[in-house]
Amino acid sequence: MERGRFIVFEGGDGAGKDTQVEMLKQAVSGAQYLFVRDPGSTDVGEYLRNIVLHDKHTSRTAEVLMYLVARAQLAEEKIKPALEAGINVVSNRFDLTTIAYQVYGRERKDQLMFMKQLSEFARGGMVPDVVVFLDCPPDVGLLRALKANDADKFPEEELEFHERVRTGYLAHVGEYKEHHIIDAARTPEEVHADVLKVLGIKAE
Repeated sequence: MERGRFIVFEGGDGAGKDTQVEMLKQAVSGAQYLFVRDPGSTDVGEYLRNIVLHDKHTSRTAEVLMYLVARAQLAEEKIKPALEAGINVVSNRFDLTTIAYQVYGRERKDQLMFMKQLSEFARGGMVPDVVVFLDCPPDVGLLRALKANDADKFPEEELEFHERVRTGYLAHVGEYKEHHIIDAARTPEEVHADVLKVLGIKAE
């Protein structure tokens, strides 16, 4: 049986990942696709997601470890079995988020290689086949997030935090064999058209 394709959407707050994942879901309706989110999509992941996104007292070390635990559970419970069954998996965020947010955003670049090793261990060595990075200027993304009343703690970080996050994404997205950087400051329809194009999916 042919292995499924592992597709990951990445991007900062307000870049439109949720919107684009939902639009892709509609575009491939009826096809063999599993949609997941990181952290989340498992009992363990959803429990930890609620903590890391909402508890402002969580330490930076505890924060990154909870992300990794959630990812390990997601990879083992959902992603790996689906791919082996020939199902394509689309994940809203994955390990590049850890580099961008917990290393660059949290100003822990001295721990970059250590974090990469931990993340590789957590994801069981699985690597996305395609990474779609929705690139949006942080000031634009934060304005969107505030208008959408996003309920997690990260949009409340200072602009400089989100600028560091974007720097982290741009510095490391090229490490994936197939990656696409899409201008996400445009309308959702324009971005969606580019997403379908880079993924080789025909619009209905």
